[in-house]
Amino acid sequence: MEQKHVVSARKFRPQTFSQVVGQQHIVRALGYALNSGRIAHGYLFAGTRGVGKTTTARILAKALNCIKGPTAEPCLECANCKEIAAGTSVDVIEIDGASNRGIENIRELRENARFSPTSSRHKIYIIDEVHQITKDGFNALLKTLEEPPAHVVFIFATTELAKVPVTILSRCQVFEYRSISLADIAKQLEMIAGHEGVEATPTAIQLLARRAKGSMRDAQSLFDQAAAYGGGKVTEEDIQLILGLVNRSTLINVMDAATRQDKASLLELSEMVAQSGYDPALFVEELLETVRDIMAVKIKPENAARLAEEERAPVENWARALDFDEIQRFFSSLVQTMEEMRYSHMPTLNLAMGLLRLSEKRGMARIEDILDRVARAEAIVEKGVPGAERAAPAPLRIPQGSNAAKKLEPNLEPAPAEITKAFSQGGAEDLKKAFQTARPVLIGYLQNATLALRDMNYTITVDDLLAREHLEEPETRKTLEDIAQKVTGKALRQVVVYQPEKKKETDPQLARNKEIESSIKKHLTETPIVQSALEIFGGDIVDVKVRKDGRLNPPSDN
Repeated sequence: MEQKHVVSARKFRPQTFSQVVGQQHIVRALGYALNSGRIAHGYLFAGTRGVGKTTTARILAKALNCIKGPTAEPCLECANCKEIAAGTSVDVIEIDGASNRGIENIRELRENARFSPTSSRHKIYIIDEVHQITKDGFNALLKTLEEPPAHVVFIFATTELAKVPVTILSRCQVFEYRSISLADIAKQLEMIAGHEGVEATPTAIQLLARRAKGSMRDAQSLFDQAAAYGGGKVTEEDIQLILGLVNRSTLINVMDAATRQDKASLLELSEMVAQSGYDPALFVEELLETVRDIMAVKIKPENAARLAEEERAPVENWARALDFDEIQRFFSSLVQTMEEMRYSHMPTLNLAMGLLRLSEKRGMARIEDILDRVARAEAIVEKGVPGAERAAPAPLRIPQGSNAAKKLEPNLEPAPAEITKAFSQGGAEDLKKAFQTARPVLIGYLQNATLALRDMNYTITVDDLLAREHLEEPETRKTLEDIAQKVTGKALRQVVVYQPEKKKETDPQLARNKEIESSIKKHLTETPIVQSALEIFGGDIVDVKVRKDGRLNPPSDN
């Protein structure tokens, strides 16, 4: 009789805890529990597909029902171990949660659980995809799961832990499975290839391990497919054809063109990928993995040893040529391209635009460079804008012994005016530009704003409420004050003034009053005694009020 072929996933399924790959944290915990007799009545194994949940459940069943057990090392020779391995044990019941999910199925399970095992120590229920059970089914299971018969052990497995009710989780010991590492998968595939007499190149093994994405079963299935396609040989080219992947040289050419900012080559390569029928999303995914490898080698050059031989040299070259920000921009741009493809009816066009975007990102100015330019501008402003000599104000004559003289005596020392002088020749505009350069988000807010410097303050006058609110935020205020200190060399305080844009006056008398106010304010500013007072007190003329009849309002009592 001809021997039937058995797929690798079944032929090389682990039979003991020591053979389980990549789940040592779970194997160790279960081994200690078995050896110490601390066996729970409910276990729940959660993790992605193909990481060993059902396999571990069967090994645990053998460990519990082995004639030499309970033990962490089942003998595999007794009748119970052989029956469980073959799937014929009447005391180990495997149930598919997707097809036995209703309340009637759970009631039947609950009734059968009361009967003692036929020939084993425990009656074990292994329920796969347990999250598929209905709400009523879970409710029917709660009491039995909380206080099951002494001979019953439940082992649940699920790929979606979040869908399992908390009331079930609280009654079980939950073990979360990890994705299996690339190195562990590659090692297992090499073992299978040697055992089966299949010739597989290291590059092909690495590619299969990457495409499995942490699932040992997926890797074994892909290996079987590639071995059948190649007639006992597994090569990278065959895997690329089977999976619809772009060859490695194309990926290298794309990265080379991106680092050179060669748009013509990138466009040509995107057209080649589209015309060859490759999946654009898989191509971008391969590029992302390449960028990840570049970052890994950039951070730690020793990581290059883990790469395939033909990948090592170009990845090392890119890691040396690109800085961290550029590598991160490549990664972010490719992620954006992948997101755009997800909702696009023309993914090949998204691929072309995404590759072209790679060549543009490198030219972006870094914030560190912008701040360096601002720092250099500070020195130029401080050294290149001489303070304008102001004419000495005419002396203010005040009778000796008067109250006014006594009040003025403590304040005769002039207020600090260095900043006002230093920026008398357009320095406020320079400071405004420094703000906009260092914080581009402020360009819109400061577009119509006016900025004035006096003494130890700089005043920003805006006509928009949103601009005022943003400028008065503590974080924004501190940032701008720090920039102002760098530009001026002084610790200036920020003052924000809100002056909404006023509507045009329609009343002729009101318009005339405005002209009078402006004229009076100008006249007062040019008056020597007023200039002297402003110099002494460090103040400013804020406003002039004119009555409707055109006469000045009398001064108020306060």
